[in-house]
Amino acid sequence: MRRTLPLLAALCGCSTVHGVRPVGKGAVVVDASLGGPVTELFGAPVPLPLTTLGATVGVTDTVDVHAAVHPSAIALFGLAAGDAGASVQLLAPTGARPRLMTDLTLVGAGGDVDPAGSEGGFRLFARPTLNASWDWGRQKRSTFYAGIGGFIQPFPTVHALGTVAVGNRWGLSKRTTLTTQVEWIAPYASSEMLAPHYYAPGNLGAISFQLGLSVWAAGGAP
Repeated sequence: MRRTLPLLAALCGCSTVHGVRPVGKGAVVVDASLGGPVTELFGAPVPLPLTTLGATVGVTDTVDVHAAVHPSAIALFGLAAGDAGASVQLLAPTGARPRLMTDLTLVGAGGDVDPAGSEGGFRLFARPTLNASWDWGRQKRSTFYAGIGGFIQPFPTVHALGTVAVGNRWGLSKRTTLTTQVEWIAPYASSEMLAPHYYAPGNLGAISFQLGLSVWAAGGAP
């Protein structure tokens, strides 16, 4: 686990989670995110400046598909990385009962990904999540959510990290939202001996902070 946690934590924490609230049938949403695990830089705790840029399309009122590229991966890790996935609403919100959504995102990364340092290669990661969310505020434009998830490397050897996340999607307007999120990656695994050093309660796992911006390019926001 100690050899793989830095790379997996960085990739895992590079974007806000998907599957918080459906975007609406026929909607096309441009998504951007910034942030990542908090590590030590010049003696101070700083979130890694990881970025993603992509889009989400509403297939139905309860099913979305999405894809993104990771521009910062090439600069920071020498990786060409991207992801694609789908979200499904399992349970609609009613009263105090939250919406329940699941998502499966596949993340591909190619480049210098071998722990021993050799160049080349490709890795495929799976990121399943399950989120409960509550709409609130003016015209219920904002959404608070909490969820659990994982980050799994199926080959050449199997590695898996569990995650928990909480966040809020702030409805800035009818067509624009800002997401703030905190994620705890591998809260059961010691990060004391890792390089770089990750910050987390009890030196367990890594705490990740992300910001996300979504703009409806087509279709109306729900």
